[in-house]
Amino acid sequence: MAISNDSSMNTGDTHADSLPVAGPTLPMAAWSLRTFWLVLAAISGVALLLRVAMLDEFLRENPLAECPRVDAQIYWQMAQRMADGHWVGDTPFLSAPLYPYLLGVIRTLGGGLLAVYIIQLIMHLVTGVVIAWTTRLRFGTLAGLLAAAFFLTLTEPAISCTRVLANTLQLLLVALVWWRWALLSERDSHWRDVLTVGGLIGLFALAYPAAMLLIPAYGLWLWRLENRRGSAVARALLGMAAALLIISPATLHNIICHGEFIPITAHSGITLRQGNNPDANGNIAAIPGISMRREKMHIDAAEQFQRIYGRDGTWREIDAHYRRAALDYWLNNPLATLKLLAGKFYFYLTVRNYDDIMSTAIEREVGLADRTVLAPVATPWLFGFALVGLLAVLRRPVRNAPEWLLVLLPLLVVLIFFYSPRYRMPAVPVMCGLSAYAVAYCRRFRLPTLIVIIPFFLPVPLTIYNRIKGIDSPERVRGHFLRELSEAQSRVGDRRLAAEQYARAESRYSSAIELWDGNVAAHDGLGAVYIRRHRLDDAIRQYKEIVCLQPDDLPSRYRLYNAYCLGRNFHAAAETLRRVTRQAPRDAKSRLALAWLLATCPDDHVRDGDEALQHAQTAQRLMAADHCDVLDALAAAHAETGQFDQAVTIAEQALKQARRHGKQQQAGVIEQRLSQYRAGKPCRAPPRVLRAD
Repeated sequence: MAISNDSSMNTGDTHADSLPVAGPTLPMAAWSLRTFWLVLAAISGVALLLRVAMLDEFLRENPLAECPRVDAQIYWQMAQRMADGHWVGDTPFLSAPLYPYLLGVIRTLGGGLLAVYIIQLIMHLVTGVVIAWTTRLRFGTLAGLLAAAFFLTLTEPAISCTRVLANTLQLLLVALVWWRWALLSERDSHWRDVLTVGGLIGLFALAYPAAMLLIPAYGLWLWRLENRRGSAVARALLGMAAALLIISPATLHNIICHGEFIPITAHSGITLRQGNNPDANGNIAAIPGISMRREKMHIDAAEQFQRIYGRDGTWREIDAHYRRAALDYWLNNPLATLKLLAGKFYFYLTVRNYDDIMSTAIEREVGLADRTVLAPVATPWLFGFALVGLLAVLRRPVRNAPEWLLVLLPLLVVLIFFYSPRYRMPAVPVMCGLSAYAVAYCRRFRLPTLIVIIPFFLPVPLTIYNRIKGIDSPERVRGHFLRELSEAQSRVGDRRLAAEQYARAESRYSSAIELWDGNVAAHDGLGAVYIRRHRLDDAIRQYKEIVCLQPDDLPSRYRLYNAYCLGRNFHAAAETLRRVTRQAPRDAKSRLALAWLLATCPDDHVRDGDEALQHAQTAQRLMAADHCDVLDALAAAHAETGQFDQAVTIAEQALKQARRHGKQQQAGVIEQRLSQYRAGKPCRAPPRVLRAD
């Protein structure tokens, strides 16, 4: 063992700052443990204020605060099912289960999205503290404080606090694994320490399935750390067993659901293929015929499997099919594979703007994330410093195995699958520690000067190069992401409209249209707002826009007709319905409404009894012949043409049908019209409202 001292976590700075590290022994710190905590508290306090300011903007401006989209929407729906009592799903896990179950607990206890954001903010700050403490343990007090400052100024972790995604939980678990594992390497281990680290690795795997690779690595490390003594095997097995025990509920869930051994998730093969196919360029690339939506992905994959093999496949068989396809691509295209791996590695080190789910750069452009400047540091800016720190710790690979293994794991995930900030994120806590170590003590490293200097400054020219070449650009996801934001804004507008907050609803719908002019739901919602605020001309403009966007959509024409009627523009209302009857000649509702309008309209220039009669008769053929509404319109049309005897006969039938079906109010109105027809007077009445349902 490196050092035997069980009190290393609570005896002050002396022990931590005098630890041997890669290079010369670090000097004794000039400050006490109390000073360390005071400075760390100040850093955390400032970070708390900045995160609260960012959360405030997110809640006020960003529609994703109320309406999570894509994976976040799936997680939130899963949590609702759990809150409704359905804790065991009907499929194997399609994503890491720990985070959805955490959300399920929050929803079961009555918490909403705001509770999630507050809990994640707390987790974020705790992660910063754990990173600082672990870095202090490994590399000294100054490095510990710098590590906390680095982490709490990074953009990606700060933004993750406000998203319904697993990133914040993953970061906390990585920090905890690193802390306990590093502590284990600093002192004589006890059984509880071995179990604790193993359990934390298991929890991490439930939030980041690739962490299962750490289980055998941890066992080998324990065996090597004990110098391969007899007790080493027992400790290694115990540590791995603790991790597997934590993972086992997920495995049992999958076995119960479909009787297949799936350790955690069932989509790794499909995801592997998404990152390794002829169209792949380092980011996620769609498999032809397979939806990118997680809830539909397996359905499409199962259908493809059935077409290829002529039979239904099991979950494991289907996933194995796509895994083999990815491996075949590697073997059959070695040069393309090397180029692809190089591209993924480059993205891992340099990309700051591209994201396959969300784009902070685009949110900033459209004014939804102005306060992200309060967390200004991009993750790639740390890589140069982190590389120097990593080179230093690799001089003692066994002692510093927690560092290089936790950094290597996310890199392997990106290289094997594809680049995504979500896949890179778990490297961030250790990167912050290594970066702080390099900045604080690089002059004491026994490394060539160029090896220290070049990585330090490499991110700057790479950032410039990426900008010139357009490599690190959100353009690839711009259209999709703007539509997602627009749809979310529209859904928030729907909520404001339902709450009769018309000004706020109008603002949301208008913003949705600015993001994506083709958002029919936003135009429709804005039209509804204008109707309620008696701005009929504005409402009509919105419905006309919908008709231009979706010429074949009948409900939009219904709403345009209704708006014209409210504005007493009966001529335009009649013309709108005439277009509908030409476009959809078998649409009985529009026929009936047009017949009624032409037969009963108060405007003499609009009424046309003969045409009304034609439409009413057509509606009668399309609908039930004895429908009271049809008979009512048919009677009105006959009366408008002067055929009062027929009008009376048909109106009596309509009255009988209305009473038979219990429509007493309608029966009373028809009875009044009947008396008019008997007196030789045609019907004059408001137009009928057309409903889409």
